[in-house]
Parts: sequence; structure tokens; C-alpha cells
Amino acid sequence: ESERTSDLIDDLLTLARADSGKQTLHLSNVDLRDGFNEVIEVGRKLATAKGLEFSVVVKDRPLIVRGDAQALRRLALILIDNAVKYTPAPGWVEVLVDASDEFVALRVHDTGIGISPEDLPHIFERFYRADKARSREAGGTGLGLAIAHWIVEQHGGEIAVESTPGKGSMFRALIPLSPDI
Repeated sequence: ESERTSDLIDDLLTLARADSGKQTLHLSNVDLRDGFNEVIEVGRKLATAKGLEFSVVVKDRPLIVRGDAQALRRLALILIDNAVKYTPAPGWVEVLVDASDEFVALRVHDTGIGISPEDLPHIFERFYRADKARSREAGGTGLGLAIAHWIVEQHGGEIAVESTPGKGSMFRALIPLSPDI
């Protein structure tokens, strides 16, 4: 309970600072492959412990964005952690990191419980939980996707989700490539 409370306080402080304009990002040119590799290993351990298949495809070229490395790692961890949390065994979670001419795309796809069409417009709202399966027992604070949304917005990107109840979800975050490269 104390760990859950600490996580909740940390998430609330992040959003309160963001609302007040005091949460600042430290922008520099960052190769997302470096930070994401750490998070992917955490995701692999979480998935393995839950009996899920976990696969990763990362573009084999520099993926340089103008961004805050810590915030971008947190974004990836939120999406991967949610995918693992809401995917029952023997499902799978797939992480894809790719780039176009303008964006780096982080896609997290799972065979989890999915999200109903009625809930999709609200999932990036603070404390929103789509259904009873997304309860406190599953862990989390109901703030992760709100924080993920804020991180993406602060980087000039966009985040979206496609989901089918009972079949899974695919979250896609697009972060603009650095114009300095």
C-alpha cells in the first residue's frame, strides 16, 4: 500500500507541476533506441513473470528526437506496463519502434482485454478506468495514460489507440524526429 501511495503521489505531483507550468522537460537530441532498450528489458521481465510472450522490433538506425530522455522512457514504460497488466496469459505483447521521414513511432500492441468504443474517448483522462477489470487490484493509479498523453504533447507528438474488447489494444505514440539532424 505504501508503494501504491508513493506512486500515486508521484503521479499527482507530475500532473500538478504540468498544470502549473512548473514541470519542465530537459530537451536535447536523444536516440530513442538507448532509453527504450532499458524499458524494453523491464517490459520483458514483467511479461515473462506473467507468462506472456514478449516481442520487440526496433528500427536499426538512429532514432534521434529532440526530447527529454527520462520523460520518453516513462512514456514507453507506461504503455508497456499497461499492455502487460491488462493481458491475461497466454497472451502476447509486441513493441515496435520505427521511423518515417518525420516521426518516430512507438507502438505497443497486445492481446489483452481491450477497451470498449464508449470508453476510448476518455482513456487519457485522469483517474479514468474503463471497466471493473481495470481496478485497483490490477495496480496503477489511473493516471498513467494522462501522463503519457502529456509527455507526447510536450514533445509535439500525438498518441492514439485502437482497441477491440476481448481482442486487445494497440497504442501508437508519434514523436517528431529532431530537425537538427
